[in-house]
Amino acid sequence: MPYLKAKHLSTQGKRLNERVKTANRKLIYIGGEIRFQSEMDLEDYIDEKFDEIFPSLIKIKRQHTVKMQRCDLLCCTKSEKQPIIMELKNEEDRGLVSQLTRYRKAIITNKCFDDKIDYSLPVKMIAIAPSFHADNYTDKEASKFEEDFCFWEFAVQNHHNSGQFQLLSQIYEISYPVFGLPEISPNLDRSSLPAFTRNFVGRLPPDYHTDFLKLRTLLLSQPKVKEMVSTTYRKILYGTGDGVNHTKLAEITNTTKGVVLFLWLPTSVHKNIKTPVARLGFVLEKGGNPFAHNSSLEWVVCTKDTINLKEQPQPNTFSGMTRHGMLKWCKPNMYLTQAALGYNTFFLLLYLLKGITPPIDSTTREWWEIYKNETEINLGWFIDLAIKTWNYRVK
Repeated sequence: MPYLKAKHLSTQGKRLNERVKTANRKLIYIGGEIRFQSEMDLEDYIDEKFDEIFPSLIKIKRQHTVKMQRCDLLCCTKSEKQPIIMELKNEEDRGLVSQLTRYRKAIITNKCFDDKIDYSLPVKMIAIAPSFHADNYTDKEASKFEEDFCFWEFAVQNHHNSGQFQLLSQIYEISYPVFGLPEISPNLDRSSLPAFTRNFVGRLPPDYHTDFLKLRTLLLSQPKVKEMVSTTYRKILYGTGDGVNHTKLAEITNTTKGVVLFLWLPTSVHKNIKTPVARLGFVLEKGGNPFAHNSSLEWVVCTKDTINLKEQPQPNTFSGMTRHGMLKWCKPNMYLTQAALGYNTFFLLLYLLKGITPPIDSTTREWWEIYKNETEINLGWFIDLAIKTWNYRVK
């Protein structure tokens, strides 16, 4: 199903989205750390604060592309016009040296902006990231441009529920709020929604709105998650993109047959299946809210399609199996038993639920046998597992 893009917005819609984007920029708190929600958000911040953070430099161009190579920031020094390439990373990356070296080759070959940059001087290559993999230092030592590389670590700290950016022993204010702090309530004002999302919410039953906004805030507080609305306004997707090979976290469909939440959860993985997760939807007990954490579940349905309630199995009947080795329809307290039939999924679930890695001792196995039969049957347990799975997959 196609998803709405910026080109589908009216002029008024574009203005609205720009206001919403500016007003709703955020940092996220996850795993005990505060970070930018995406690498693009980090780039936006550095771009806007460039003159304050780097007073001795001149910014030539952001996202400069030459010979199929694109660097985040092309700069030069104010005093000597020495060329400087900056690469910004929101998380640890092990391939920075080769990446920067390719950029260096491209700009030297093409002498980009030679009226502003003195190419007789060596190109300084600067990587800015929260941490650096050891391989980067090894690659740097092996490079003939070792003296031209700089690795600068940054940190983001919480300061009165907004952020502080720390780089080279200096501190700079970040005016964005921090999402995910347990003591902070999310903004549930519909006026803060972008145009497409506002239209989608307007088609939901009114009594679902508050719980939808809470769930949306939780999903968007995860790293790299984007929000996409279908061109029919019947589906909203949370993940890294709308293509087949993109990573997905959650999907909400709103059709004439009802509103359904789908999550990508660990599934019984066999050797011939590369994907460790499958799309599972939830049928609630009568009167449940599809976005409320305390909603009780009746069925967990493994499917790529919409859920057809006419297909639910009758008592003492078999629903059939998916290619992942999962029952198409299973009771919520049977989900763990089904998913753990896959050898690799069993260890993944133990890691996600308890932080336990192999070898598995007898105490852990005893705990598992009890826990898997006492799985919560409320929606919140599955949402929490989906988020843990997401962060495991994208880190």
